[in-house]
Amino acid sequence: MKGSSPKRKAQIAVRVPLFILRKLNIHIQKTGMSQTDVVVSALAKYLDSTSDIPLIQRIVALEERVAALEAKER
Repeated sequence: MKGSSPKRKAQIAVRVPLFILRKLNIHIQKTGMSQTDVVVSALAKYLDSTSDIPLIQRIVALEERVAALEAKER
């Protein structure tokens, strides 16, 4: 659309199985990320659009990789 901001966002509603919602909530508690950031990140990965993954998710992923590497060194 002409004049639309590239940062413009849309809202969607989805129904998910309870076991996925539980996993989502556990991940949110573990990382401190918002539900929106987790879902956007998952969709971006699934749709092979990793440049659209929120910065917080990329930081969390890097922290997890560093922790795994540090654990291997011990």
